[in-house]
Amino acid sequence: MKQKILKANLFIGLGLIVFSAVLLALSVPFMKHWFYTLVWWSFILFLDGLNFRLQGDSLLAQSVKKFFLLAFYSISFWCFFEICDLRLQNWSYHGLPASRPERWLGYFLSYATVIPALKELEIFWYGFLKGKGPALFRLRASRSLLASFYASAAVCLVLSLVWPRLFFPLIWLTFIFLLEPLNYSHKFPSLMAEVEQAKWDRFWSVVLAGLTAGFFWEFWNFWAGSHWEYYLPYLNFGRIFQMPVLGYTGFMPFALEAFAATSLFLALVDKWGKKRVARLVFFPACLLFDAFTFYLIDLFIFKH
Repeated sequence: MKQKILKANLFIGLGLIVFSAVLLALSVPFMKHWFYTLVWWSFILFLDGLNFRLQGDSLLAQSVKKFFLLAFYSISFWCFFEICDLRLQNWSYHGLPASRPERWLGYFLSYATVIPALKELEIFWYGFLKGKGPALFRLRASRSLLASFYASAAVCLVLSLVWPRLFFPLIWLTFIFLLEPLNYSHKFPSLMAEVEQAKWDRFWSVVLAGLTAGFFWEFWNFWAGSHWEYYLPYLNFGRIFQMPVLGYTGFMPFALEAFAATSLFLALVDKWGKKRVARLVFFPACLLFDAFTFYLIDLFIFKH
């Protein structure tokens, strides 16, 4: 029964994508605000069904509980970058619902798609690249290399926040340099450990997942009534949809840092997730952080 449902997700997701697009084309008022959110959840459902049919693997096939946990974690993960944008000022939101409860629900449901989408796309590409991805070199993760990664993370974070107009792209490298060596040192799943063995297939799968997600983020954002717009200092030219063309390069490191952050999160869940205290702290803390971020978005990033 479960396998039939998982296979059916492909057609349910595809049908919902078409249904959402038709309602948007007909200028249905509800769809003006909710197209982006609905189409992304539909696309995730489509990808899950496609992955299960092609690979016999998908997020929902692995665990429904894990799927929704990653969706919940995804909100706070993306909220951190919204906090960074208060300083960077690289994007702003337009055409959002006037009602705060509806607007905040939109933030919540939209941000919840980021990590599930990247993971489903990673599974998709890994099914084709497993054991085949071109290996560039074998990395030896020495102490000096790990230390240089940590130092690079600090430099990238400071430069991007102190001089954002010049160094804003470095924010998309910061957490690769910070989290990859951290995961490696604690023997959590890491791309650094795989590259050390000259295994690059996962790396390329994550990179392609980022590029694919980036294309669809921008494609569906372009048609949505509720959408974001970019301003990138000295890179603000040659737009494809709402994104300046060179901005698409940022989706690759973003996917890499999302992979590292998710690996760390799942490792910590395995370690502490069964402890009642951890659950009592984690969920309220995330919700408070999310609500605080939503409030700041309304003040500084949402353009009325």
